[in-house]
Amino acid sequence: MVKFTFQGLMAPTFAPFHSDGSLNLDLIPAYAKHLRATGVTGLWVNGTAGEGMSMTVAERKRLAEAWMACKKDVGTVILQCGAGCLLDTQDLARHAESLGASGVAAFPCIFDKPRSADELVDYMVEVAKACPNTPLFYYHIPMKTQVSLPMSEFLKKGVERIPTLSGLKFTDGDVSGEGKKCLEVAGGSLTIFNGFDERLQEAVSQGFSCGVNVCYNFSAHHAVNVFSLMEAGRVEEAKEAQKAIEDLLGVIFKPTGGFSVAGVKAAMAIITGLDVGPSRLPVKPFTPAMKEALKADLAARGMLKPQ
Repeated sequence: MVKFTFQGLMAPTFAPFHSDGSLNLDLIPAYAKHLRATGVTGLWVNGTAGEGMSMTVAERKRLAEAWMACKKDVGTVILQCGAGCLLDTQDLARHAESLGASGVAAFPCIFDKPRSADELVDYMVEVAKACPNTPLFYYHIPMKTQVSLPMSEFLKKGVERIPTLSGLKFTDGDVSGEGKKCLEVAGGSLTIFNGFDERLQEAVSQGFSCGVNVCYNFSAHHAVNVFSLMEAGRVEEAKEAQKAIEDLLGVIFKPTGGFSVAGVKAAMAIITGLDVGPSRLPVKPFTPAMKEALKADLAARGMLKPQ
């Protein structure tokens, strides 16, 4: 039985691209050091913010290798291996295990979707066969997969059939309902990551001890405050720290009307100085004018740190 423990901040890393769209692996070491300096102690690679589904399998492997080479700076690295077909997912999972990844994550097939928790377990059993010695996580993100099965039921059935099943990333708004139920499965021994920045304080109030949130890339200090204030029982102050996260995201999401990889990548460059490049189609990158407008908006609201 593999063991996995993690608490605190895990960043869903961006895939750094050059302006021509090719991978910019040279940026990874500086990116890793930036995350460590801001309190991030784990990485979730090739996920939604990481544009995993917009890269080839070969590119995802190269990016995974680059991040694993910096593991000393970030500690825990989970490689998201969900792909368009089971064989590609298994190929990526095998590769992740060969690199010594801390964990493998996967979402289901999103064309022929699982219709029940049992079908989802069947699928994850096959993923686990490709990485039998590595902790396995399910990536629950119904806003992208349109798979909205009860995760507590999946976990209860999954731990009986998958020895390496170690938890999931709960990118779902129902943290006080289904999220809390997930925390209670298997005597609370699984790792359940909160997946929404907007739900962090609520999630911590329900017992979540870790999160994979996009803001950790460029404004981890707000989340550090939420965790530390909640631990100290200073709930109202934690809610103020949570509001700071929501206000920041409100500015970043305004040009696109909601979450967009293009927006958060632009914010990363503006706030940290680390230019992770454009997003890939079908997500349209921010234009130079959009970036300047975002920078001005952030500055006007006092959301840029003094250089």
